[in-house]
Amino acid sequence: MGDGMSLREKSAWIGLVSVGLCFGVYFGSIATGLISGRGPSAFHLLLGCVAAFAVLQAGLGALAARTTPADGRSPRDEREMLIQARSHTLGYYVLVVLVLALGVPLHIGHPAPDLVNFALLDVVIAGLVVSVAQIVMFRRGA
Repeated sequence: MGDGMSLREKSAWIGLVSVGLCFGVYFGSIATGLISGRGPSAFHLLLGCVAAFAVLQAGLGALAARTTPADGRSPRDEREMLIQARSHTLGYYVLVVLVLALGVPLHIGHPAPDLVNFALLDVVIAGLVVSVAQIVMFRRGA
């Protein structure tokens, strides 16, 4: 998080890193077979990952605010509002497509716990898309 970054750009990086780390652990554990995505161990790991996500977001957000104190108190300018709107619109479209695609595993016969994990993965992917889009737009100057 370099000195030249605004608080909003730092927040996008924080979102990308914290979502990637916390939910990467969860989905990585399921994908590699360390835990079953259908048992109580998955639920407990998910709770731990959500708690870690909240702590990481709060801690890194506070750190970012301390490194750019004037930025945090200023209202969003037109460019920042446009970046937020564009990135959230893109994330929304990605989420809609991924949720509609949930019909595929449903018709293949995946049980409800798998569908819940797929839906959670859809939300995580959409969140990552929003963060990446914001970072790209901040870097590009859009």
